[in-house]
Amino acid sequence: MKDKKTIFTWAVAALFLFVLLAQFVSCEKYVLPELTISQDTIIFSHNIDSAYLNVHSNVIWEIETPDITFSDQWITVKPNWADGDTTVVFKTTLNEGPMRQTQARVFSETIERHLLLIQQAAPKEPEGPENQDNL
Repeated sequence: MKDKKTIFTWAVAALFLFVLLAQFVSCEKYVLPELTISQDTIIFSHNIDSAYLNVHSNVIWEIETPDITFSDQWITVKPNWADGDTTVVFKTTLNEGPMRQTQARVFSETIERHLLLIQQAAPKEPEGPENQDNL
């Protein structure tokens, strides 16, 4: 009879320990990060222009254009970061010179995508009588 009580006591203790440990087990699921962009190249006209980029993500992401300087900021990005799916708006200034381009980087902690941004050159002025050399 004493052996049955000892076995029963150990079984209850083991069950109690199992229930206690089960309280500390996490049920978190690991989700793979996603980051996709709707296109990899955007071409703007030489005029003031805008374009949209759809970003699909389940993480925090950011866009940076490292070639754009503060003094020559020919393109702006809004928003330049977000958490999840967002539509990004790119706006350019008037281009009165040659074609310009930059490589934008769309990235999270673990994923990186590249986006080529091109603005067409200003049209060349037609040669009129005042622009031609008299021979």
